[in-house]
Amino acid sequence: MGRQAEQTTVARPLSKEGIGLHSGEKCSVSVLPAEADAGVVFVTGDGVAIPATPEFVVGTERGTRLGRGEAAVGSVEHLMAALLGVGVDNVRIEVDGPELPACDGSAAEWVALLGAAGLTKLPARRNVMRLRRDVWVVDGDSWAVASPDGGGLSLAVGVDYEGTAAGRQTLWIRLTRRRFARQLAPARTFALVRELSALRSRGLAQGGDNSNAFAIGEETYSGPLRFEDEVVRHKALDLLGDLALCGRRFHGHIWAVKPSHATNVRLARALRRALNGEMG
Repeated sequence: MGRQAEQTTVARPLSKEGIGLHSGEKCSVSVLPAEADAGVVFVTGDGVAIPATPEFVVGTERGTRLGRGEAAVGSVEHLMAALLGVGVDNVRIEVDGPELPACDGSAAEWVALLGAAGLTKLPARRNVMRLRRDVWVVDGDSWAVASPDGGGLSLAVGVDYEGTAAGRQTLWIRLTRRRFARQLAPARTFALVRELSALRSRGLAQGGDNSNAFAIGEETYSGPLRFEDEVVRHKALDLLGDLALCGRRFHGHIWAVKPSHATNVRLARALRRALNGEMG
């Protein structure tokens, strides 16, 4: 059985303008209140509505991209993580541009904007489901498992960037709104120095600079870190944002080793099937 609580939406609209991390283009976003059971829906400048569910994921290279027909919106994972971490169930997100603004490369500004807008309860119950069995996915040396855990939602994440300043890092966190806001949301996106040229040659990271990302060299970072283990914390942030696509809040424990957006989305898709089955 699911645990019951009221669904929420934002109490007031909020907006943000900025440069897209990958496109380098000016982008703007408005997050608007939505009715109960609407879920999270992105709306492009052409008026195409794209539900934030795994079925509409059209790209996972260095970010999660949603699309429907010819319309698409990229880099949704940080805002999705903020919505889940803060506790927002239903919003309409209007996007003008190819992706969401990079902000400072983390989810901290989204958390601050959502906090300023406030939340309002809706006249409908929220089901927080419990996993009944393990759900796992594998993609090469990247893998993730979701296991039953009745005490809430927790993440255990491990990364290995051998031959760089980051090296191996691990993180375990049981999520609460406070822990999310303080321990995950501020962790910024990053890239390896040795891969920057290749990324830009593929049309990625065009808007990336020291204001919205950091680079990892063989022995040093491009600037000061917010956390000693900021690399794995950002990977956990991305994981949470991608898992938000499963469309249901749930209690469970997530184990992820060398997570990628592709693996995260596969797990979100598998979780969505498992949780929908439990509803029936």
